[in-house]
Amino acid sequence: MAELSKEQKAKLKALPIQGYMDWRGIKYVQESATSLRGVEHDSLVVRTNRNQFVWNSTGYSGDLVNFIHYYEMGKGDNDSKSEALKRRMAYGRYVQGEHIDIDKVYASKPQHVFDWQKIRKSSNVTDATNYLVKERHFDPKFVQQLFDQKKVFQGLGFDYAGRQQSGPVLFPWQDVNGQIVGADKQGTTQDFDHFSKRGTLKQVIGGSNTRTGYNLAFGKGNETLVLFESPMDLLSYAQQNHSQLTKENARLLSVSGTDVKRGGFLLNDYFEAKKGNFNKIVVATDKDVAGCKAADFYNRFRFQNPLTKEEISVVRHVPKYGKDWNEQLQHGETGYEEWSMAKNEKYLQQLQMYQEDQADQSNIKQLERQPSKQESKLTSVGQKSSWQQKKKPTSAQRKAANRAKNKAIINEAVQKIHAYKDDPKELQKLLDFTAKGLQYSARNTLLIYGQKSEATLVKGYNQWKENGIQVNKGEQGIRIFGHPTELKTIVTDDGEMVPWKDATVEQKELANAKKLTVQNRNFYPSEAVFDVTQTNATPEQLPKLLPNRPLNLKTEKNPAQLDKAYQGLSQYAAQLGVDVLPASPQIDQYLHERQITANGAAKGAFMQSKTDPNKKQIVLRSDLTPTDRVHTLAHEVAHAKLHSQQRQSTWPTEVKEVQAEMSSYVVSKSLGIEPGENSIRYMAKWSDKMKKVPEKDFGKVMNQTISASTEVTQFLDQHLQEPQVKQMAQQKQVQQQTQTMQRSR
Repeated sequence: MAELSKEQKAKLKALPIQGYMDWRGIKYVQESATSLRGVEHDSLVVRTNRNQFVWNSTGYSGDLVNFIHYYEMGKGDNDSKSEALKRRMAYGRYVQGEHIDIDKVYASKPQHVFDWQKIRKSSNVTDATNYLVKERHFDPKFVQQLFDQKKVFQGLGFDYAGRQQSGPVLFPWQDVNGQIVGADKQGTTQDFDHFSKRGTLKQVIGGSNTRTGYNLAFGKGNETLVLFESPMDLLSYAQQNHSQLTKENARLLSVSGTDVKRGGFLLNDYFEAKKGNFNKIVVATDKDVAGCKAADFYNRFRFQNPLTKEEISVVRHVPKYGKDWNEQLQHGETGYEEWSMAKNEKYLQQLQMYQEDQADQSNIKQLERQPSKQESKLTSVGQKSSWQQKKKPTSAQRKAANRAKNKAIINEAVQKIHAYKDDPKELQKLLDFTAKGLQYSARNTLLIYGQKSEATLVKGYNQWKENGIQVNKGEQGIRIFGHPTELKTIVTDDGEMVPWKDATVEQKELANAKKLTVQNRNFYPSEAVFDVTQTNATPEQLPKLLPNRPLNLKTEKNPAQLDKAYQGLSQYAAQLGVDVLPASPQIDQYLHERQITANGAAKGAFMQSKTDPNKKQIVLRSDLTPTDRVHTLAHEVAHAKLHSQQRQSTWPTEVKEVQAEMSSYVVSKSLGIEPGENSIRYMAKWSDKMKKVPEKDFGKVMNQTISASTEVTQFLDQHLQEPQVKQMAQQKQVQQQTQTMQRSR
């Protein structure tokens, strides 16, 4: 390819992000003369006057190439950066081929000049007051004080048809001289048609000076700077901590997103005006990935007070409840935790471990971020720069290290599972664990046991959060495989597999024209789950969370309940197309003659016609005790599930028998029936034969066994209803669970 001229490079660099979004069909809304906001991801903001974007929820920003690289492709590695350049080139060819006058179509509109006096405000503040008090749960006296001191206002509201509606809340921004140079607008009317994510309008008024933001001073307001993502969080924190803030002469600043470098701009403005003597920065952004990433900016740069020549200390404040300060306020909680920036970095790594992996995320390597030109120009009185970059691992390096660590954890768990092959006692422990019914796949059950064999109730971080329970700080997640993501891929002429989202426009066109093959492949991302003992769950919360056993039985007792278990297993057999025949003298004679078990005559058998594979039957001896009858039926059901002719099982007889015995052991145990020493001895003898199974096949044998037993127990959970017995079982589990939690703390 010929080297591009300077003029050609300049034209490519000038290609507008807005134009590319139009070309690719990426939806957006025009917020102001110079601002666009994404529809699919409303934290995406494009500044058309600067031809730059910022994706607040992720911290990504930059020019058109970065937009393609991070937003459209969801990538961060060098290969995808190269592909992003190719996509920009393709867009350039499109513009040239269609003779589009970029300068005319996407000409910069006159920048809106912010004028606080021209913004219409209402003397009636009822709408704004009701919203802040009833929806956001602020104290009425605190809200009234804000209006009295002109720290918040109510604007005049109109809907999209021009009709008047409830007025929005206005949060005026003051600069270092006390002039109002911008404002946030928070809608008070729900409108999910236009604001689908949060239901209300939330925007920065056009022309606002982004060197500052909504800020409040406590005391002198010139010693401690506290940073927030929104005015609502700022006010929530202020209401809860106003006395301490006054003592610390704190100034609270909302950056209206995650662009926390605004704090640096404000510091410099106050230092240059000689109105600040700041010695401490508190980063109080949300307790989530985006908030922790934003806070990490202050871990990479250091700030210096030009008056004292001392470095400004930086700490992190996070709410004790929920992810942000208003969420904590709405739940009636108070207080905060103070973290070092090193702890914030560690917590960010933990968050990223259980954040759901995206397809191809294992290849993401974010480029090391350097200070932008605007950041480099930030100066303090008598200083070359008030911030300097520290040498530390990049986000990409931390992610890569986490993925390598996760892979090692899974591999170690798999190796532990293979060790059970030679130890019947350890194998029994694994089956006891499976009988707990964690509601996970066989593969994930094995992985959970390999990492935390004492686990009792396991959920993902967000699942715990939905139940009002938090994972304890510093807990190591249990790595499992998440739900498969289907990847649409293009097979190129040379056999290369290209994910659809990474394909060029030309490749997609060829695929749509059926000139290139398209395949769908499953990708299993790694994710983290946590046991209940790793959370702040209380004994009172456990009854609603614990999985119920369908029955809770003891050997040789409660025949009626044992019969229900037998009937439930018979229903499952019927679902497999297998008839469970009633006992008879003929069946007893047949089983007596088989003589196949280590303990004498066979207790039961699974039979399938060779001439008619659809004819399948289970027979049991008539002299079995009620408990043995359930256990034996579970054994034969396992054969029906695992070893019918349709499954074409190639395992030798000894492997088939131990699979069935292990499965029946799990099913019986899950019902509350102790399988007994005979079962354990029986299984141990077959386990000796299992040692002959090739190492490469052992995992498959165990996976099939646990999968079958899990399917049976889940069927019984759904079809056996015994409220009184289940309640007793649940109470016992609660007691055991409480004791476990107390021992672990």
